[in-house]
Amino acid sequence: MNCPASFTRVDNKGMFHVSEGCKRLESVKLGGFAKVTEAGYSSILYSCRNLKKFEVLTSPLLSDSVIDNMTGVARSVVELRLSSCSLLTSEALEHLSSFRKLEVLDTSGCERIGDQAPFYISKVTTLTRLNLAKACITDVGLALLGAGDLPIVQLCIRKCEKVTDKGIKSLFHDDRKICKTLSVLDVGYIPKITDAAIFTIATAAKALTDLSLRFCNGVTDAAVQMLMDRPNHNSSQLQMLDLCSCRGLSAEAIMLPLPLYAFHRLRWLGIGLTDIVAKRGIFSAICEARPRLVVCGVCCDFGCCDGWQWHKVR
Repeated sequence: MNCPASFTRVDNKGMFHVSEGCKRLESVKLGGFAKVTEAGYSSILYSCRNLKKFEVLTSPLLSDSVIDNMTGVARSVVELRLSSCSLLTSEALEHLSSFRKLEVLDTSGCERIGDQAPFYISKVTTLTRLNLAKACITDVGLALLGAGDLPIVQLCIRKCEKVTDKGIKSLFHDDRKICKTLSVLDVGYIPKITDAAIFTIATAAKALTDLSLRFCNGVTDAAVQMLMDRPNHNSSQLQMLDLCSCRGLSAEAIMLPLPLYAFHRLRWLGIGLTDIVAKRGIFSAICEARPRLVVCGVCCDFGCCDGWQWHKVR
């Protein structure tokens, strides 16, 4: 995972040999097979008739037809991850509705996935976790996804740079199921996200616990204050908040004394590469007032273990 590898001497023939011995497997994860095409992956799919989890990472020759070849296992697959596959397009997901038990879909890094994909995804009524990071979707795509009324618990649209505040609003339109179920949301690296989107999220997402706004320069102090200090509001349930490199935040975005309910449930706060870091003197007071809170002053994603005083990247 951390040291990307490419198995340049393995081709489809190698996959054919592997498929002969994996008929009883329920989980398959393959990464870095630069010379394997859909024929090689399909041989695995034809062999594993009880497949529940299928994951392919960084496969430049994987095309849309691989999902067509999954019809035999579509009724059993619960988790499907096709990450950083450069040939994959929205058309690959056209028959996704035949996956009757699918709960997890990850197409992160597939930059040719466009607005048609959310329309196909919206037909999968069992879906709870969706990762569309770096997809070429717009506000139109988010509106189509919202119209599907899916019980999504975790949603990542990181680096979907064409999305705006309007798209976020349409995602939560008309009190859809996602308003009640969404717990983890990542809208990082989207330049057009502003305070208006944060207000929408905080108001509509009633179950939200983890929110990533990394590198969203349009987010200002007003959004942070709104997330901090409203008792009994949806935003008071936040447990993890990532503000890393939100350049629109001033050093005074978090000020003492803290309101009574500020950070009441927060367990992790990321403020790396913001002007807030310059106010290191307030962190000890914040941590004293909220002893279970970890404040990360570097650029970790959710969940590093150490606080600002003795931070070690893990």
